[in-house]
Amino acid sequence: MRKFLVLLFVIAISLGSFESGAAGDLPPSAYIRELVGHAQGYSLSCESRSAADWAAYWGVSISESEFLASLPRSDDPEAGFVGNPNHAWGSIPPNSYGVHARPVAALLREYGFQAKAHQGMSWRSLRAEIAAGRPVIVWVIGQMTGGYPIQYTASNGHTTTVAHFEHTMIVVGYGPEQVHVVDAYTGQLQTYSLATFTTSWKVLGRMAVTGSYEAPHTDVEVVLRLPVVYRRSTARTLQPAPTPAPAPDMPETYVVQYGDYLTALARQFGLDWYSLAVLNGIGYPYTIYPGQVLRLR
Repeated sequence: MRKFLVLLFVIAISLGSFESGAAGDLPPSAYIRELVGHAQGYSLSCESRSAADWAAYWGVSISESEFLASLPRSDDPEAGFVGNPNHAWGSIPPNSYGVHARPVAALLREYGFQAKAHQGMSWRSLRAEIAAGRPVIVWVIGQMTGGYPIQYTASNGHTTTVAHFEHTMIVVGYGPEQVHVVDAYTGQLQTYSLATFTTSWKVLGRMAVTGSYEAPHTDVEVVLRLPVVYRRSTARTLQPAPTPAPAPDMPETYVVQYGDYLTALARQFGLDWYSLAVLNGIGYPYTIYPGQVLRLR
């Protein structure tokens, strides 16, 4: 019996390490410093602004306007963008509203990302993404205020939860009682109490988009749907992030320590994170473990 309990404990520890996406179990705090925010360009374009800033973190340039223009249009926010992005903020469908996580994740996948939409995401799972160096787009209310969910049935017959002043931010850090986010409205870093964040996040069912960039793409032309007038170009060529110069006197290998994650290690040694993953046979979601020996060249 004792051996069986020990085995269960070992399995639990292993699963916890895998969920975290970082070395070991979740650290009490984690912070991603490299994500840069920008203020949204339209009244209702927070989701596109967040998506563009999230993509830029992975080295892929997508403008807010072209991401917005490429989203499908619908009166169902689970199917596409609802309304006109220049209209006033605060309404709910069928009036101008915005878009939920599923269409945003689907469009990010068209750009080559491993993007996933979540409904009912747990606080632990969100922290695991941050600890692994993967920012998370979340759907909240206003400037992290409270709100109330409303059931709405679109013309396609689908019923979904909506809320007044639906908004997106990107979670880039957490602590025992704090959450650090980049606000799409201002482009600025903001810090909220955990209680304030969870209250706002749960209104729309703890909705989020997670993921990473799977591989560098060159000369990939993305043809965009254009039934709208607030767009200036019809296609976009994506370019990979430039590969940084290796650090001088870089060692041959590195032993992973508790709290390390792949993208940060790549930056530390002046390497491209995806090349480092390929070199070591690490696939999505690019999880590393304490004691793991990584080849650096």
